[in-house]
Amino acid sequence: MEFSWSVEQRQGHEQARQFAERDLGAPPAASAAGAAWRERWQKCAAFGVQGLNIPEAYGGLGLSTRAAVHVLEGLGRGTSDNGLLMALGAQAWSVVAPLVHFGTEAQKQLWLPPLAAGAAVGAFALSETESGSDAFRLHTRAQADRGGYRLQGTKAFVTNAPVADLFLVFAVTNPQAGYFGVSAFLVRREIEGLSVGPPLAKMGLESSPMAEVHLDGAWVPREAVLGAEGGGGAILQHTLEWERGCLLAPALGTMARLLEQTTAHCRARKQFGRPIVEFEAVAMLLAEMRLRLEIARLLIYEFAWLKDEDRPAAVEASMTKLYLSESLCRSCELAVHLHGASGYTRDHEYERDWRDAMASSIYSGTTEMQHNLIAESLLRAPHSEPPPPPARPVEAAWKRHEQSGRPLPPIEARPQATSGSDPAKSGEPPLFGGALEAQASQASQASKEGR
Repeated sequence: MEFSWSVEQRQGHEQARQFAERDLGAPPAASAAGAAWRERWQKCAAFGVQGLNIPEAYGGLGLSTRAAVHVLEGLGRGTSDNGLLMALGAQAWSVVAPLVHFGTEAQKQLWLPPLAAGAAVGAFALSETESGSDAFRLHTRAQADRGGYRLQGTKAFVTNAPVADLFLVFAVTNPQAGYFGVSAFLVRREIEGLSVGPPLAKMGLESSPMAEVHLDGAWVPREAVLGAEGGGGAILQHTLEWERGCLLAPALGTMARLLEQTTAHCRARKQFGRPIVEFEAVAMLLAEMRLRLEIARLLIYEFAWLKDEDRPAAVEASMTKLYLSESLCRSCELAVHLHGASGYTRDHEYERDWRDAMASSIYSGTTEMQHNLIAESLLRAPHSEPPPPPARPVEAAWKRHEQSGRPLPPIEARPQATSGSDPAKSGEPPLFGGALEAQASQASQASKEGR
């Protein structure tokens, strides 16, 4: 198990932090879908953020999942524009990831280069007013028509919708087929019959534009189907796994930033003649923030490792999303609390971070849904551990001895191995090549001589 980063990975994290501090900073006061938002989106593209998980052949960086998550952690450490980070993650894990995995060569050539360059923005259109956690209870329909499909329905709470050029839309093509009756479509913004509602006013994540998407008989060609007709269920499961596992990667940086700033405040702030960090009640809360950060890191980087190894990680994705979202909310709450009255004012960013964090327990599957999914995984099949590593020589020798059925006599009762003796003449095969017996013999001899 390796916990260190390569020089290139450390540089990627640090460069991302510096870029975010220098070019992004705090979110602007302008409209989420205005010119300032587009300018910041383009800055991120120039740095390479939108291309983190896009192969180099299509204009991206083609990083491993671990390296991409590490860069996103650096971004979260350097900027408090949590809404922009949300918009970037929604494209990367909910649009780009399924397009890379399920798209045809023509679809990838058409969409991945502009998505990587920031020339296009992607949006994931799944949720409906009557279909939230129950993702397969969709009312949007796709009817075969003139060599393509005609889409009818409304999608709700679509991140990036006000600025999107590409929508990944899920619709029912066969109502009788259940899981296999859902299909996914790559839909251009400019097609006739597609319209986007006004941006939604939200409690937080104000720089993450969100709106409804209306499909009123919008026609798309057969080439717009992602994967195959009826394959939307598999695409959705694949996408949600990536989304739950990686969408909150920048939150690691947010939690690290809040911990650093709050610790510095508690060291500087004095009450009753001493820094408040010296009061045990305060120190315990800082310790909780640190512990939550480190556990969240372990969970998300384990998920990233599993994906780099091309292994399924649905349960790990739920555990990551659940723990990270709850820990982000708690860390933001503690940052406000430990800064006292000033933390509650809008002169500081802590109350905004807290408002932004509240959404993390809702999107991509609520906290309660993640608990259900984790529990169901335990009920479906016995928990299986990964195969053990190859046994070391001593462990292998011990296993061979156990399998032989021979009892292991006390060391004192076994023939003593001495220098120059031949273990084969003792009548008892040496355990572990005779090394332990020789050590025991020397220790016994030294004891008798009083050394």
